[in-house]
Amino acid sequence: FSTINTFPVLDRDEARYAQSTKQMLETGDYNSIKFQNELRSKKPIGIYWLQSASVNLLSIIKTEIHPDKKFNNIWKYRFISSLFSLFTCLAFFFIASKVLDRKTAFFSSLALQCSLLFIIESHIAKTDAVLLTCSVLSMLLLLGYYKRIFKKKYDLIFIAFWSSLGFSIIVKGPVLFFIVLSTIIFIILFKKEKKWILETNPLIGFIIILIIVIPWFLSISGVEQSSFINEGFKRDFLDKIVSVQEKHGAFFGAHTLAILILFFPMSLFLVPSISKSISDYKSENNFFLMAWILPNLMIFELIPTKLPHYTLPLYPALSLLVGNYIVSKYNFTNTKLKINNILNNLLYVIIISVLGYSFFIAIRDFSSFSQNYTYIVFIIFSIYLSSIFIINRFNKLKCFYYQIFLACFTSIFIFGFLLPKLDKIWVSQKIYNIINKDNNRFKSKNIAVIGYNEPSLIFELGTDTTVLKSLKEDFFEKKIYRYIIVEKKYLYDFNNILKDNMYDYILLDDFEGFNMAKNKWINMLIFKLKE
Repeated sequence: FSTINTFPVLDRDEARYAQSTKQMLETGDYNSIKFQNELRSKKPIGIYWLQSASVNLLSIIKTEIHPDKKFNNIWKYRFISSLFSLFTCLAFFFIASKVLDRKTAFFSSLALQCSLLFIIESHIAKTDAVLLTCSVLSMLLLLGYYKRIFKKKYDLIFIAFWSSLGFSIIVKGPVLFFIVLSTIIFIILFKKEKKWILETNPLIGFIIILIIVIPWFLSISGVEQSSFINEGFKRDFLDKIVSVQEKHGAFFGAHTLAILILFFPMSLFLVPSISKSISDYKSENNFFLMAWILPNLMIFELIPTKLPHYTLPLYPALSLLVGNYIVSKYNFTNTKLKINNILNNLLYVIIISVLGYSFFIAIRDFSSFSQNYTYIVFIIFSIYLSSIFIINRFNKLKCFYYQIFLACFTSIFIFGFLLPKLDKIWVSQKIYNIINKDNNRFKSKNIAVIGYNEPSLIFELGTDTTVLKSLKEDFFEKKIYRYIIVEKKYLYDFNNILKDNMYDYILLDDFEGFNMAKNKWINMLIFKLKE
């Protein structure tokens, strides 16, 4: 919670979610999802309702007077991700204590909380942190049914299991439903066990899912229903399965490599944990975790469209493997497995080298402030490297606690130091600051932009900001804008139009920045109408 306001809104997904929620708050229409004037139907309504509730509750004390800035605090949108991340930790511990044992639950919950991807997603106003809460509830309760700990009753466990599945659909679509389904199919194929599924009361369960999902779908207009089916289900879900969308393609195995890095610092225990689970694969717990991880990871690898956060629902299972390894007497560093231990240490060195190099490049290329970035990265790398000495010199439990320290250290470094220092990537915030300094009561309807049209700019400046696709000769006949933001490649056309008109614009400021969404450097110029 303490670092969700240390960096501006991110492009593009977070900015799209936040801006669409912002428009709900501005218009009072909480049933229609729009980004400016276009319907945004890629995801269901759930996350927007949650973010709207968060912003409204956290805005009880009104400190902003200007209407265009009333809902600009991005931390209020991110609060939901942080809150549900906390729910995830608590639910993970309490449910795992019931279906496994208290010690395993404790260490597993810590391992999940410390993973880099978990920490990142808890800071971003998107759907993934909420989906993870639903994943923990659904999958751990399913494990309880699989082990016959939970019986066929219409009790709180039954309601929680099916409600979490229904809620996940209203937030993210059918992602979690298919993860649960593939896990069940894997168990049936390899264990030949079917009767345990009946303990979940699937018929009544499906009715609960429909009760959660259908009312919202029926409440929206026919145009929005059609848009949601085409944009949300077909283009955002089905098309990603069969083809690369938005240039987010990667090779087979990319998710596995990403997990090794994004599960840091607990990735030090991944290989020993997997080795331990293989040695005891016949146990119910280990087999269920294999059913949770293997088929779903394979599906994610086969899907052409790949983003690192897709595999987040598998992280609780990986954390359970780590927790199980920590509490066990299994020792990966013994003499028989010495070569394996060396390879694991080498893998860890590669992981921290990748992280260290990423920090180095980020500070070197995208920050104007730090001059001693080489020393900073070297110190960080040395702190990370100490884990190998600790795990070989002391026991795995002490090393586990040291990895918790590394997770805290990494989180504070990234969100308390690194991201705030990367001023060259915060293009939209820079533009906002320039205009706000000139006139802190500016109105978005008096601003136009050409060339740079990232969602973060709309969130920063306001919903009514005009995004121009091209510069035409009749540009000034339609409307006179007080501020015009021009990407340099459009400067020649802009100057030609100015020559033929009576309006005089002065250059307010210009700067170079890096557009992360398009992975390219851009030059921005902000012009102001001369009065």
